[in-house]
Amino acid sequence: MRKLFPVIVLCAAAMAGLPVRAAMTESVVPGTDGVRIHLLEDGPRDATRTLLLIPGWLTSATIWREQIRHFAAHGDRVVAIDSRSQGASSIAYSHNDPESRARDIHKVIADLHLTGLILVGWSQGVQDVAAYANQFGTTGIAKLVLVDSTVSAGSEDVSAHPQFVKIVLRNMALYSHDPGAFARGFMQAIISAPIAPPVMASLVDGFGKTPPAVAIAMQVEDLFTVDRRPYLKKFDRPTLVIVSDRNPFMAEEKEMARRLSDGRFVVIAHAAHAVFFDQPAAFDHALETFIAGGSAP
Repeated sequence: MRKLFPVIVLCAAAMAGLPVRAAMTESVVPGTDGVRIHLLEDGPRDATRTLLLIPGWLTSATIWREQIRHFAAHGDRVVAIDSRSQGASSIAYSHNDPESRARDIHKVIADLHLTGLILVGWSQGVQDVAAYANQFGTTGIAKLVLVDSTVSAGSEDVSAHPQFVKIVLRNMALYSHDPGAFARGFMQAIISAPIAPPVMASLVDGFGKTPPAVAIAMQVEDLFTVDRRPYLKKFDRPTLVIVSDRNPFMAEEKEMARRLSDGRFVVIAHAAHAVFFDQPAAFDHALETFIAGGSAP
């Protein structure tokens, strides 16, 4: 049974520097393998459209705070989750791969009776959305959104992008040595907008909730163990690929969008990896246009 805590989410509003919205609630719902999934929710429960927001590696639902506020204010139901072993969700010491997270997403959708679903995955969340489509198809999903990441090519990426692999491995070593310092550097790398000290502290604190050994195993399973490119054949709904203008793999993301049965592609200027955080107005506009059925700007 769903365990619901109707609270005013002070942390999210404080991070955004915005008035607190009394409608926002926190919940803990069942995932799979005994995991409990923490989420934030806002907007009318009887909305005809729901946005389900899936975060990136070692980030939580609060990183979507602007999108939660914006789309709920426009009449949508918005749900943002902490993926397993991240944020306030349960720590799992196994099954931290996208396929397991996809099963958690399926449980969340069923438990909350989400309908008219726009499924949005960012970074690591792109792998989760792909894994979801592969396992469960797109029944009940109206549209899909992949933000600033291609789906993994598995071990083929080791030969295709050796410099990228070296950077990932070097970062794993730095992270293992000093997780706190790495967390601060990581956030400054994925966000180019000025970050107020309380916001940075909250992001770093959330990053630190995942044990480093779990986080490293998670990243390896995300990037190098499974070729998820065939999963894209299951994307039989309109799909928007949103990419930062600084993404070194932009050409590959554009090609991914081209190969989808109904793919759209949009670039967000002056943004780092967390494009929705750096340029919320541009991101929200691109998403609104896509949801409404218009062409990508």
